[in-house]
Amino acid sequence: MVTRTPLTLVWLYLTASIAGQAPLTHRVADLLPSDARIIEVANVPVRSARTRVLVLWMNSPRRVISAWDSAADFLYGDHWFGPTFLSLIDPSTDRLINTVKIRPNRESPDDPDGIAIPFFTYNGLYYVPHPDEDRKGKPLLLRLQDLTNEGVAGQFVLFDHVASGIAAGSVLGYSSRSDTARQYAVERTQNRFNPVVQFWAVQVFDRKPLRAGYWKFTREAGHGDFEWIDEEVHFDAARQLFVEKLTTRPYPGFAQVHCDLDTTSIANFLGRMRNFAPDGTDVEWLQGLIGKATPNSIAVAGMVPTFNGTQELLTLSFQVSAGGAIGIDFSTDSRFAAALQVQLGTWCSGN
Repeated sequence: MVTRTPLTLVWLYLTASIAGQAPLTHRVADLLPSDARIIEVANVPVRSARTRVLVLWMNSPRRVISAWDSAADFLYGDHWFGPTFLSLIDPSTDRLINTVKIRPNRESPDDPDGIAIPFFTYNGLYYVPHPDEDRKGKPLLLRLQDLTNEGVAGQFVLFDHVASGIAAGSVLGYSSRSDTARQYAVERTQNRFNPVVQFWAVQVFDRKPLRAGYWKFTREAGHGDFEWIDEEVHFDAARQLFVEKLTTRPYPGFAQVHCDLDTTSIANFLGRMRNFAPDGTDVEWLQGLIGKATPNSIAVAGMVPTFNGTQELLTLSFQVSAGGAIGIDFSTDSRFAAALQVQLGTWCSGN
């Protein structure tokens, strides 16, 4: 646990947009809790006479020094870890407009609210203005851009490590429509599953948009998956969120089959799966995953069942709705998928 010894006074000198007015001085620390550690501040270039300042800060974070021996280290580097906040301040009136607590991508076993915020890291996903000979240095976190296509460069991205070479990103910053700081939600639709609203998107916001507020690209899932992922993302100004449409396309030689069920028939369905491919089909394990799934979230599982004497890689993406409906995408070898599809025609709808 890190505590601050005398309260650090952070002074911002902002030149007013009104000609002839003297620079304004504001003591940011006085508007935040006494145990706040200010990470970074930035002046938002709003197109009006008003002035706005974004403040990224943490509540008594702990200091972590990187070992630089894993893929995650090259994202987080030396970092602070703990509850993280974004505040918007009006320096002309010494007023705290609002504060948002930044939601993490996933819960940490040590701190469910914790986020890793680097203070010395690799020049990669985070921008390091003055890297050393090893391409490391102090990052510029509040690198404000117009990511919403609303005409104000007021947003930035924080990242979370998912796997080697893969990170999730969350867009935060200034909303000109509401004149507040916010963490922007993402409404994600994958294949035929129901839309899911979350705050992080995998491998989207680390890419340069085709134009402000719009991304369209194809990526490979990697890490043992066998499909392309077509992504199209745009910012919905009316709802103030990003809309992500994700479609998976199996590689040549592989296929995808969809099934719709309900929770009352899942046990019977999985039993039929075991009879169809008895070896390597772990019914109890899969049933446990489905039973623990958060409603409307999309989860992924993998098995290696044996079909006609051959081991087959089988990936299952599934979604359990709040009403009890279950949607499952099966991705596997084309031969096994064709045989599985015939069976699913009698086991479930939506095939």
